[in-house]
Amino acid sequence: MSLVLVADDEPAVLEVLSQVVEDLGHDVIQARDGEEAWNLARSRRPSLVVTDHMMPRLSGLDLCRRLKGDELLGRVPIILLSAVLPHGAPEAHAFLHKPFEITDFEALIRQALTEAPRAKPLEGSTAVEALGTWVGKGLEGPLSTARAQVERLRVEGKADGGALETLGAQLETLESMKRDIQEAAYLAARTVTLSPVMVDLGELLRHSLETWKQGRPGVKWTLEASASAVELRLDLERMRRVVDALLGHAGRHGGEVRVELESTPSLVTVRVKDAGPGVSDEELRHLFEPFRVEGSGSGLGLYIASELTRLHGGGLSVESKRGQGTTFSVILPRG
Repeated sequence: MSLVLVADDEPAVLEVLSQVVEDLGHDVIQARDGEEAWNLARSRRPSLVVTDHMMPRLSGLDLCRRLKGDELLGRVPIILLSAVLPHGAPEAHAFLHKPFEITDFEALIRQALTEAPRAKPLEGSTAVEALGTWVGKGLEGPLSTARAQVERLRVEGKADGGALETLGAQLETLESMKRDIQEAAYLAARTVTLSPVMVDLGELLRHSLETWKQGRPGVKWTLEASASAVELRLDLERMRRVVDALLGHAGRHGGEVRVELESTPSLVTVRVKDAGPGVSDEELRHLFEPFRVEGSGSGLGLYIASELTRLHGGGLSVESKRGQGTTFSVILPRG
């Protein structure tokens, strides 16, 4: 079984091509334009790329050229489909002129995957990325089974309620660690691709604070932000991870956690302040390093937050003194 990337801007054609590939026993990832295909290829490393030529944002021919010029993707075979290119392109492994017979398409898929070069031994960033994928797939089965068993015991009433609550909390910790290890591995391998959309950052902060209020009611959570929208192009889920990492760190010691949102025409700043014991100068030097031993969890949260902020074109900094609390500042560009 191989992973095949199929790109076409016509939804009906995309579904037909994908179904053919799946019927041959392979996994499919879909792209609806050339730019999306390029980003998916870099993050998922398919064994074969099938692409139409006439697509928005990036044509199939330009996609071929980008793939061929990439150090890691340059040896991936490409099947180029087109109704306007009479003879294809030298950058493509194979070419089919539209319309074509499905049997011809199937034959090219088999041939291209048979002739595809074998993967190089894992090393460097490739090995790190593979580790993240292995962790995710390897732990999902046992975690899923454990969740199901805990739920069964809860429904049947055959276990102590306190014990079940403890087991549930430990499962949540393990699932969080799994996600953190995967994300950290992909960040280290430089294969994370953001999916930015317009986000009201104030609304994101309000929603996150409500969640933390329910999870840690002993902490006083406050937000100082304008009622008007502060809109930015952000990867919503990943920026939520940044915010949660900072709120989780700030709320560890109880007391009050204050979040401030400031906006100028060029920059947006989010500050997360706590009144905890503060961080020593030595700890500050290593605060954003991965795999720090820090209570429960993976010790990856602040590293991930820092790297995700950087990918958004911004920066994450920290100020702290012993006995005077800690302030994290996320600075993001507008536009």
